[in-house]
Amino acid sequence: MDEEPPQPDDPGRDHTAAQNKRARTDSDTSTSVESLESTRTLESEDLEFINEHERVYGNQSYYMPCDQSEQDRLTIQHQVFVYALKGQLTTTKVTPLTSRILDLGTGPGHWAVAMAQRYPHAEVVGVDMAVWDIETTEEDGGTGRVTWEIDDLDVWGVEEEMDELTSRLETYNPFRDPAARNLTESPSRSRLRDPESQSQSPSITLPESGPSFNPYMLEPEVQPGWHFSQPFDLVHLRAMRGTFAYWEDVYAEIYNNLRPGGWIEIADYELVLPEMPNSTSQPGETTDDAPMHPGQQLPFAALIKLYKSMMEASFKSGRPLGTYYMHPTYLEDAGFKDIRTTFVNVPVGQWPEDEEQRKIGKMFLIILLESLEPHSLRLLTRHGDAEKIWSAEEVRECVELCKKEILDWSEGLVDERRREGWCANFKWIIGRKSKNA
Repeated sequence: MDEEPPQPDDPGRDHTAAQNKRARTDSDTSTSVESLESTRTLESEDLEFINEHERVYGNQSYYMPCDQSEQDRLTIQHQVFVYALKGQLTTTKVTPLTSRILDLGTGPGHWAVAMAQRYPHAEVVGVDMAVWDIETTEEDGGTGRVTWEIDDLDVWGVEEEMDELTSRLETYNPFRDPAARNLTESPSRSRLRDPESQSQSPSITLPESGPSFNPYMLEPEVQPGWHFSQPFDLVHLRAMRGTFAYWEDVYAEIYNNLRPGGWIEIADYELVLPEMPNSTSQPGETTDDAPMHPGQQLPFAALIKLYKSMMEASFKSGRPLGTYYMHPTYLEDAGFKDIRTTFVNVPVGQWPEDEEQRKIGKMFLIILLESLEPHSLRLLTRHGDAEKIWSAEEVRECVELCKKEILDWSEGLVDERRREGWCANFKWIIGRKSKNA
């Protein structure tokens, strides 16, 4: 398509209803006739929001807030994803036969609304576990055939015993390969179930000619899963790191809820610290405060500390961060074919000479700065890193130091030459369910 990309816009714990938040459009009847049984949809008044350290969260477990500040950040983030694809919304092919699209973890619904506008023949279903200000999203992006549903699709949770996972912190270096699947090597939740822990009720061996009903055999345990009434042609999820503990089961569930020939698309980004000329030290290694010399670490001491602690806290929570969940083998194991990955480098800051790249670089810089607190606050104040549980004040102090480091670098205050070339790696991975499945 030759469409112009969208223009950017200007950039203690308490159980209570979220303040300054409007319910989803038509929240009292939030499902359409076509998807009436698609999920166990909740009404907004049934949801309990949690005020914690001056941020609002949708439940007790998910680490990201769902307040107005986060909605503003996600608005800009959506624009960057669209800019990176030169105005496109997806790397999959949407045809007239694409009738149902699921946006998993839709948040404020920017992608869902844009897809409904661009492909009016398709019904778009946006599912999220929290209530967002969908009305503002629709005012900005226009209305379309979108069904908004409120549901927590993490039906697997996490294991209570986390020793095996947290023990990997001793050898894990989050700065080397954030996309490596061996970050966790977590088995699926279904494979973790011990068959010996199932019912011990006695059973009787009956002859083959006997009745099929066995009064001594209990009904098999119902396995967790999603219960959409109709399958989809495209399932999309974006920036979902840290959402699930058992990604094997998530992809298997997505596969089961796709029509034969349907597609999955996962989008996210990685941010690796810029390379230093002639540097031999590895990110995460400590150095003194002496002037920089060949082999000395990058001037991101606070950022490295915050990121490493945040990753450790995510391990302790049972839902590790990182883009490992996008590893192609997850899709292969679930049965997907024709797996392809699209990479786009997005500049950090306004160092490019090209005006469009400067614009997207500025937008991503805002995202980076505004993502530090929401990504780390709940993780560090609840789970802590390998050394301690952080206070909210400690998190925010470190965040401010990180912001200064990033701004100094992006503005060339550290070294004008070295800021150039710092990019975030945006990527999209897609896979197709066989038409014969």
